[in-house]
Formats: sequence, C-alpha cells, structure tokens
Amino acid sequence: MTLINILVVDDSLTIRIKFKDYLSNHGFEVHEASNGMEALEILKRNSDIKLIISDLNMPIMDGMTFIEFVRKEETGKEIPIMIYSTELDKSLKEEAKKLGVNAWVSKPLDQSRILTAIKGLLKD
Repeated sequence: MTLINILVVDDSLTIRIKFKDYLSNHGFEVHEASNGMEALEILKRNSDIKLIISDLNMPIMDGMTFIEFVRKEETGKEIPIMIYSTELDKSLKEEAKKLGVNAWVSKPLDQSRILTAIKGLLKD
C-alpha cells in the first residue's frame, strides 16, 4: 500500500510530533517543516506531497507568504492546503481563501476534526 504524503508546517515541534504520530497511525507519511522557507525546500525535493497543513504564525517565512509561493508554482496549484491556526480574524480567512486555501481548522488539535477535513480534501 502506498502511503499518502502530507507536509505539516508549524514552528512548534510539539504540534509537528502530534500530527506525525496521529497521521502516521492513519496511513499517512508525514513530512515536517518548522517554517515556510523550509517547507518550500521540502516541496522542491518531494513532488508526491498530496496535502499541506500549515500554521500561519511562524518565523523566517509565515504561512500566508508560504502559501503565496506554493500557489505561484505550477506544481503547487492543485495541492490542497489546510490552515491550522489560532488565528480567527475574518479578513485573514478571506485573504487565505483568495490564495486558494481549501480548509481552515482552528487550534487546539482535535484529531477527529483534522482527520475528517483531511479525508474530505483528499477526495476532491
């Protein structure tokens, strides 16, 4: 069975570990990045990433800037992107939608909600 590759971008090591543990147990291969710049490098090396889960508030390159870069690349136009953040600002959500963000899940980590959202995004 081929594992589906997911990229988790969050500056919190604890969050990345929780995602990796949980998603690995549900048949996903998880790649990790601590900021947008690191995530772009991972995307260049891994053309088989099927979903991106990103925080917004990160050092070096924040989530919105990272998403802008991803959507500008031909290979990144079709990858579903889920924001996972504490941010609840309505204008930020609108901006994210314009950039092509497919889903927004608020922290804290609710594993069943995350899994439901992931399955919904991967069906499309």
